[in-house]
Amino acid sequence: MTRRPAMFERMGPKFASAFGNVDAVFTIAGVAQPAVRAILRVWRETDLAEEQDQAVEGTTHLLAVPASKAPGLTSQRDSVTIDGATYQVINIDDDARAMLRISLSGDI
Repeated sequence: MTRRPAMFERMGPKFASAFGNVDAVFTIAGVAQPAVRAILRVWRETDLAEEQDQAVEGTTHLLAVPASKAPGLTSQRDSVTIDGATYQVINIDDDARAMLRISLSGDI
């Protein structure tokens, strides 16, 4: 029995092909996988540091990929290559519907 309803399983690849903006190559347990279409989102947040009243900027990188396209992906072990640059997978959030939301480390 799958934990994902069948309706949602089919939506992930269609969603990624319609809105995908990068091709991602995952390295899972040391083995490079075929490229998959994914959605990369980058946003910046600015806040004031309390001690110095100086602006501090943080950048968040979030990659969304169909859950069926990255089986066995593990946080803190695996990586992804986007446009020739490799980034560590630091967190994986499974929405239990169609997509995995993957937090990446590094500067994209």
